[in-house]
Amino acid sequence: MKIIRKLILLQLIMVVPLVLFAQIEKRSDVGYQGPSTNEIQSLPIVATLHPSGHANTDIKNFQNAINTAARKKGGRIIVEKGNYQLKDIQLKSNVHFECKKGVVFMPRLDLENNTKVQLIFAIGRFANENIENVTFIGEGDISQRPRFYYDRTIAKKCRAFTVGKVTNLYIQNFSVTDDQTVFSAISLNMRKKGTSKNDRPKNVTIKDLSIYNASYGYGLVQGNTGENIWLKNLQSIGGVTARIETHTGREHNVGVDNVIIEDVVCTQGKAAVSMQPHVVENGVVTVNRAKAIRCEWGVMIKDGFISKKLDKSKHWELGSFAKGSSIKNVEMIHGEATTISRQSKVYIPDALMKFYQEDSSPDKETGIGCKLGPSIAAILNLASDEVDIDKKSISHTGKQSEDRLLIVTEEVKRVRSN
Repeated sequence: MKIIRKLILLQLIMVVPLVLFAQIEKRSDVGYQGPSTNEIQSLPIVATLHPSGHANTDIKNFQNAINTAARKKGGRIIVEKGNYQLKDIQLKSNVHFECKKGVVFMPRLDLENNTKVQLIFAIGRFANENIENVTFIGEGDISQRPRFYYDRTIAKKCRAFTVGKVTNLYIQNFSVTDDQTVFSAISLNMRKKGTSKNDRPKNVTIKDLSIYNASYGYGLVQGNTGENIWLKNLQSIGGVTARIETHTGREHNVGVDNVIIEDVVCTQGKAAVSMQPHVVENGVVTVNRAKAIRCEWGVMIKDGFISKKLDKSKHWELGSFAKGSSIKNVEMIHGEATTISRQSKVYIPDALMKFYQEDSSPDKETGIGCKLGPSIAAILNLASDEVDIDKKSISHTGKQSEDRLLIVTEEVKRVRSN
């Protein structure tokens, strides 16, 4: 198992490009539209942070530095190499973090109850103010760049960034070492008490990130709400690399619009991309260049879903993604022992049922109900013709690929013996 993990990490290093302190990448049609690298570099350095070895001190130092930068209407914060114990750090407008090689962010270690939620950074999720122009950039290549470190014995529920109402957010060049904890590393939500599209993130770029050992039910980035979101060059081992599942804003019909997902890879997980609209009428989502290696699916597209938790006195319609949503250039490399959901058993072809292991339990989040089994298909599409799929650009290879469908749209009709 250790050899397999080393090979997976080596594979991850090979596919992630070299990034030191990169220039902010901007495009006019999506993503971050805030100050450029040169404009940010002209701002004063308001604090240079060093690890203290104590959670309360680290938290105080970070929050004081952020408050100082906000009061000055803009400033840079340098984070030097070392381990930082952080919880509930509230980012504010015009704050720009530059994190050096070897920085490690972790939940605080002194809480007795490891079931408590530990959110490390919050951006516009709980604040009543309108937050704008926040950048958080790491230095170094994948072997040295800053990382978030989770341990289930410390905290079972961790999140690196929880994002609410913010305009112009840029997060680049970080790794996450997970322990199959609950929650995706980054979540895009509404402001906590928000009720409209004005309360969701806008103009967000998340690029050059990776997560290792994510839980099947979670992963790297989850987009619940957001407008003009650019997810680029993301890697995940386990879970889902880019999940667009619009359920936290469903009671107000607030979802996503103009989301572009490019160059995402998932290894030994659920899927590179997952899309589920619940009861929300979403805008356009486009996926280009998604790769899945020994995953359950390459890309998942589910139909709308009306949860039993919704107010039964209201009328709900199945959600959807807008016309113009598309998927192209998906590559699937099949495997025989990936983590799959028990619910997906109905999609496994008869010829591959021999690889399904009912007595296995590969995920630490046992309540999810995962088993070891074969990769199933490049695309699961349960949303009919809602999303345009460029079939010519979809491919799958690997053992017994001839026994698999390229695109699955319904359950397998089992061959029953007399």
